[in-house]
Amino acid sequence: MSPLGIGSSDSTYTLTTGEAKLWILLVGVNEYQDEGLPSLRYPALDCQGLGEALSSATQGFPNKEVIVHHDFAAQPPTLQRIRESLQQIVSQSQSQDSILLYFSGHGMLEPNTQQSVLCLADTRQNDLLATGLGMQELVQMLGASPANQQLVCLDTCHSGDMRLLGNRGSARDGYISESSLNSTTQMMDVLRQRAAQSKGFCALLSCDQGQKSWEFPELGHGLFTYYLMQGLLGEAADSHGLIEADRLYKYVYRQTLQYINKLNQQLHFINQQKLERGDSKLHPEYPLQTPKRIVEGVGELIVGFQAAKAESQKARRAVVIDGLSTKKTTTDLSRLFAGAGGFEIDYFPQKGKNWSEIRGTIQGLTRWRGESETKSLSQYGIAKNPPTSLFYLRGHIEEIEDGEAWLILGDGVRLSRSWLRQELRRAQKTQQIIILDLTISDSSVTTSLENWIEDLQCDLEHGQCLIAAATPAEEPELFSQTLLETLVTANPQVGLPVAKWVTQLKTLLQAKGINLHVWLSGTQAVIDILPGNIATIFQDFQGLELPEVEKNKREEKENLLPISPNPHAVVSPSSPVISAPNTNESSVTQQPQLNFSLSSEQYTNLEQLLKQSIGPIASLILQKAVIQAANCQELVKSLGTYLLPQQQKEFEKRAMALLVTSTVSSQHKSAQSLRGEKKTIDANLISKCERELAYSIGPIAHFIITQVLQSQPQISLSEFVNKLAEKISEPKQASEFKRRMLG
Repeated sequence: MSPLGIGSSDSTYTLTTGEAKLWILLVGVNEYQDEGLPSLRYPALDCQGLGEALSSATQGFPNKEVIVHHDFAAQPPTLQRIRESLQQIVSQSQSQDSILLYFSGHGMLEPNTQQSVLCLADTRQNDLLATGLGMQELVQMLGASPANQQLVCLDTCHSGDMRLLGNRGSARDGYISESSLNSTTQMMDVLRQRAAQSKGFCALLSCDQGQKSWEFPELGHGLFTYYLMQGLLGEAADSHGLIEADRLYKYVYRQTLQYINKLNQQLHFINQQKLERGDSKLHPEYPLQTPKRIVEGVGELIVGFQAAKAESQKARRAVVIDGLSTKKTTTDLSRLFAGAGGFEIDYFPQKGKNWSEIRGTIQGLTRWRGESETKSLSQYGIAKNPPTSLFYLRGHIEEIEDGEAWLILGDGVRLSRSWLRQELRRAQKTQQIIILDLTISDSSVTTSLENWIEDLQCDLEHGQCLIAAATPAEEPELFSQTLLETLVTANPQVGLPVAKWVTQLKTLLQAKGINLHVWLSGTQAVIDILPGNIATIFQDFQGLELPEVEKNKREEKENLLPISPNPHAVVSPSSPVISAPNTNESSVTQQPQLNFSLSSEQYTNLEQLLKQSIGPIASLILQKAVIQAANCQELVKSLGTYLLPQQQKEFEKRAMALLVTSTVSSQHKSAQSLRGEKKTIDANLISKCERELAYSIGPIAHFIITQVLQSQPQISLSEFVNKLAEKISEPKQASEFKRRMLG
């Protein structure tokens, strides 16, 4: 595994060779000796998980020291122990060293001096300054260390707004008074003063003023620390594997807000169901948690390096059963579930599988608990995800007089509703998504669907989503096509929670005259139909043969969504399905109406570049994005969100170079020939300029070059280089830059 460390780009080498030392201090407090301070669930586990992640990722650093203080560690998180450890780091660290300090626990405000204090295991409320670690003391100690690179991460209950917990009762009495004293300005000032002293100092806080730092059992950690670990394990890495403090913060910020937003969408939908049933006992939704960052100075702080992204462990399995005459849409849905959905798919019908095996397949999925699949890099659940089971069942339904109902599949296979209910209730440790895609013969099916939804509801620990719709016999693909339409246009990087998905489905299906029946439960974890952070939208089922349509095999093969990029792919305006046109006909990708200038050549080149990363679905995504974008930069940023985090930077760089180069080269061709310039502003020169300029001014070089070319599209080569050289503050470096670029 590649090394992960704290340091500037210059010090990465010294860390890997052992010339510099990495100091890590992890502190977590669950239980407090003062009964007036409420206990917390996860700080110790947060320390253990973060420590294990760092230990695994920094194995390439021969010179490091990890000091851990938490409830389960050999050294308890008392004030004396923490001060001793800090003093050891301060006295022994060198200028080339790096320090990472992490604290998880309570923070309070001392009422007389208005000083913010980190509460340790032996902290007393009535003597905070003497028994707690004051923020002022902490930053003073760090300031005394010669280590140039320092990262402080604070995951407290109110890290952005330390509050005074009153002493009129204890947590064990069930009553804690809380005086809302705004210390945000004071705490921010302390951290900013420290940051102003060193460009290598950065502080990350778990939440903003007046907010809570949430803990979620399904994650096994505090929300902030969970995504901090995921980011350090590679989720926040760029295309080169570097994890900058700025990039890490943005990843944690985005994921924290996204998780709470998804959970609130789910709770909102569940509350609507309750109100429709006359139940006024609603679930409270979670207030926002927005992580904060304190950093001043222009230095670049590298907080990690992962040459290869650590794949998250997504325990997701599905069975897709098409009991009607097999259609292309079902196979496309299966491939999408396997790709963007991250599901391991068991498909029926296909060669080598009999319809008689269906009951056993369903039982295998309902009895599966995802135990082996959910093992992560850590026994503390660093990459923990609730196992998710998906059942897509397509067929006819039949009601009989005794109240029983049957789902009729292929080859005479019949599944009773009571049997299916019994099987679904066996799966207590997984999330469930059940989709019933049915055809109707009479109006009584509406009541029947409601009965199916009612009977199949299970009180699962991690939640359940039931979706059912019936389509006319003459349009059996209407529902499945709508499912595909909503999923294929979703961003596989961001993901799609089922609450948002069913809302979209209801709107679209209502316009098509189809009623959607839905049940959603689960308030402890987010249920995703698309989990996010997925690169492959579609996954090919090579060797998949469908006996029922063997005579149409050639037609099915021609209509399947192509996996490899096809330069002749076109998008049908009425369908999300991409197909290859007749080779005897000339085909040109149709460019939609845009809000800005984009030539046919630029559009085609951009489409091909996007296809290299996400395949043929790029055509549909680009068609949608260009209509919404206001300019080239906004377009490229929008397209970048469909890629993995480590792919985005490289894609944006190449896309902007492609767009700018096409425009600049055409506008400069005649002008430059008149000037007699030997060099032109082409993609190679732009790349060279960015690389050389970045040595002097950092990653902002890319944005400066883009801005200059867009604002002055007819600029000459010498003027272009001079403009860039003006951004270099050191005259000698600026002169050398111009010589290399124009020489």
